[in-house]
Amino acid sequence: MEPGGNRWISPASSLKLLAAREHGLTEFGDDPFAENLVRLIDALNGDGELSEQGKALTEAEILRHLRNRLEIRSYLSDYPEILDSPVPAPIFVMGLPRSGTTFLHNLLALDERLRHMKTWETLRPCPPPAVDPASVTSRIAAATHFLNQWKTDVPNFDATHLIDATGPDECSQLMNMAFAQAGFQNYMRVPSYFDWLMRSIDFLEAYRFHRSVLQLLQWRQPSRRWVLKYPNHVLAIAEIRAVYPDAVVVVTHRDPAQTLASLCALTAEYRASRYDDIDSPGIGREMMGFVGQHLARFMLFRASPGGNHGIIDIDYYRLVADPTATVGEIYDRMGLAMPDSVLRHLGTWTAANPKGKRGVHAYRLADYGLDSGAVNDRFQDYRRRFAVKLENEAG
Repeated sequence: MEPGGNRWISPASSLKLLAAREHGLTEFGDDPFAENLVRLIDALNGDGELSEQGKALTEAEILRHLRNRLEIRSYLSDYPEILDSPVPAPIFVMGLPRSGTTFLHNLLALDERLRHMKTWETLRPCPPPAVDPASVTSRIAAATHFLNQWKTDVPNFDATHLIDATGPDECSQLMNMAFAQAGFQNYMRVPSYFDWLMRSIDFLEAYRFHRSVLQLLQWRQPSRRWVLKYPNHVLAIAEIRAVYPDAVVVVTHRDPAQTLASLCALTAEYRASRYDDIDSPGIGREMMGFVGQHLARFMLFRASPGGNHGIIDIDYYRLVADPTATVGEIYDRMGLAMPDSVLRHLGTWTAANPKGKRGVHAYRLADYGLDSGAVNDRFQDYRRRFAVKLENEAG
């Protein structure tokens, strides 16, 4: 396809100008994430041919991220005191994608003393909820519409991701706004962007922006401790520590072969709404490298001086088998008392949300050209370091 074809994403400069004009501006202004967006668009146009629907979905998404960032910048400019607001000891839940991070995040979000980002907040952080409570109803409705569209585009969406408009959401939308999102590769064919991300991106700047969004969301509200979740945080624990020195990190551990197979299936399902052709072996190769990079970065950090400080390792299989006891152990490790009300909520929520309630997510490595023996061999150092069993041996 020739450059400038109907399925090519518009240049970053054009999209930024469009977003700025909607806010009555003539230009986007100083942008610390300018190269991130250029690299993403280059990959979108160079690594795979989007369908017509894929182009429309992707340009609309990029514009939404740019609009959100403009609104955030405007609020921070008008009310610079927002950036003085402390964000004490946030709890970051992370781990390989498909390793139970969403499940654990939902359990921790049952404690009303903790603060989580709701889906309607991550999709549009402004105005700060305490400043304009009347906007909440329309923002929930917009988030519901957004999720329903995902469910239309991805028929098995409910089985792959536990999310509701008013429930806890992960940090991906914040990373999206900075175009510092490893997870773009899960629903877009952008391996060159992911490679560049691993080599060159400034995660520190992205997490400074992440913190500013938390400060904006909590502005003029009673102080509560944040509980945050995003699997891909494992790529940048050092940068998280630099921005949040007192952060507690909770890491889930599951057999990488199973997370890889599940991630391949999820990627194929998500990309189907943006591409006319789905290259299953290509997805297998991409996701093998994707998981490998996550584990390599994580292992390197854990081997560094102080790399184990403030980190709580959680076995996925124990979490699934006994979530109440596992969450209790996390509270003990954090030195946080668990009220009886949280214990009751844990029992009620887990009973109401059994595995498979929203559908079955089926996956096999062989469907993506991957050999289980080779996969197990590649990740044996990780399994040995964190005593992670093969899934068929766990139980």
